Order: sequence, then structure tokens, then C-alpha cells
Amino acid sequence: MQCKDIPDRPILEFLAKYQEEWCNWFGKEFERSVRHAMPDDVPEKLVLVKMCMMICRGVVTGCPCGCRGDFEITDKGLTELKRGPSEKGV
Repeated sequence: MQCKDIPDRPILEFLAKYQEEWCNWFGKEFERSVRHAMPDDVPEKLVLVKMCMMICRGVVTGCPCGCRGDFEITDKGLTELKRGPSEKGV
């Protein structure tokens, strides 16, 4: 599995639900874990790499170092959601 196998849109939609709160990358036992928006078999390292790539694109803020993450959707991420799934590969 690679980052390209994990779609961006479900992650952005998940983060958009929690705009007033940060989200983490821990297991699915945490309500605000971005893992809820990813396939079940994604390894921890790949979760962090995917979030790092999204941070680099400017659609998400947070920290992919392995701490809790504090991931949030950005205005650019919200704009990508509004564009729809056929544009920008979201």
C-alpha cells in the first residue's frame, strides 16, 4: 500500500466535521482519529506520511512527527471539498 492508495476526500470530509477541534492519528478507539477516514489496513507509518503530504499541499495543518497530530482542515482543504471529487484528484 502507498499514499496514493489512500484517497484525500474522506480525510478532508472527516476533518471538516471537526473544524472546531483538532484530530489525532491514533487508533479507531479515538473518536477524532483520522484513521476513521482511511482503510483499516493502513500501517501507522503510512498514516503519518499521508498526513505529512496533505500538510505539504496546504489542505491540512498539524504535525506528522508521531505526536498526537492536532490535524485540522485548512481553508484550502475546504475549497477542495467544494470543488468536488472530479477536480484535483480529491
